[in-house]
Amino acid sequence: MPSRFVRTPAGQVEIQARALKLSRPARNLLLVINDSRSLDDWLVQVHGVTPEDVALLRDNGLIAEAGGAAGAAPRPAGAGPAPADLREPASRAPAPAAAPATPDSADWDRTQQVIRAAAYTPLYDALNSVGKAKLGLMRGYRFALEIEKCNGIEDLRSLALRFAEQLRQEHGMAAVGELTYAIGAVKA
Repeated sequence: MPSRFVRTPAGQVEIQARALKLSRPARNLLLVINDSRSLDDWLVQVHGVTPEDVALLRDNGLIAEAGGAAGAAPRPAGAGPAPADLREPASRAPAPAAAPATPDSADWDRTQQVIRAAAYTPLYDALNSVGKAKLGLMRGYRFALEIEKCNGIEDLRSLALRFAEQLRQEHGMAAVGELTYAIGAVKA
C-alpha cells in the first residue's frame, strides 16, 4: 500500500463528533494522517493500527487517496456543516470566506489547541521524548535543560509552542503531528 491518504471532510466531522466509536489506533491514525507519508509509513508510526483499521476508515469515507476523489460518507446526525479538507488543492476545495488557509493550518491550529490544553505531565513527557528523537544528541540535551528550567505549566506550554514551530519549520507538519500524538497518548 504505497499510496498516500488524506482526511476527508467526513473524517474531519468524525474527529469532532466521535459518532463511529473507532478503536483508539484507528482514531489516532485519523487524527494524524496526511499526504506527507505513505500509508505504509503511517502503519509503522501509529502504534497498534492495522490494515483493517485503514479499510474501516476508507470504507466509511473518512480518508481517501491523495489526489483521488474524496468520497464523503454519510455524516452523523446533528454534526453541522462539514469543514473543507484543507489538504485538497485550492482549485477543488471550496474557497473560505476569510483569508485563504495554508494546507497545514488546520493541523497547526489543532496542535496549538492541544498544547494549550495539555496538563503538565503529558506535555513534559512528550517534549522530552520528541525532543530527543528530533533534535539529536547535543541539541536534544540542551532542549532537555530548557524543559527543566520551566517554572510551571505556562512556561512549559510556551516552550512547547516554540518547539512545535521549530519542528514545523525544520521537519514539517508530520513531525508536529508526532508531538501532538505524543501529548495525547500520555495519560496525566
